Amino acid sequence: MALLAAGSALVAGSQLETDMQEMQVKEVRVLRAFYYQRKPIEVGKVLDLPKNFAAEMVAAKKAQYTSGDAKPAAEAVMPAPAAASQESKERSKKTGLI
Repeated sequence: MALLAAGSALVAGSQLETDMQEMQVKEVRVLRAFYYQRKPIEVGKVLDLPKNFAAEMVAAKKAQYTSGDAKPAAEAVMPAPAAASQESKERSKKTGLI
């Protein structure tokens, strides 16, 4: 006999969490083909994927975000170059690096 506890207090929050995950989607453009929901997704197609799955596909370089809310990985990781101080320029000239 199956235990049906869908409305019980112990599992009452599970349906809400599932609904929230379905609402969090990201639009991506496919760079390398992959399967989603047992269907092949072709290169160049733009589609909405669940946030977590989209992040996995972007990390695997199989997709890229189409909206401007996510920065490309290179921009997010690389810090802006710092301006060299006058002391460091003088030190470089003395050592022959410039």
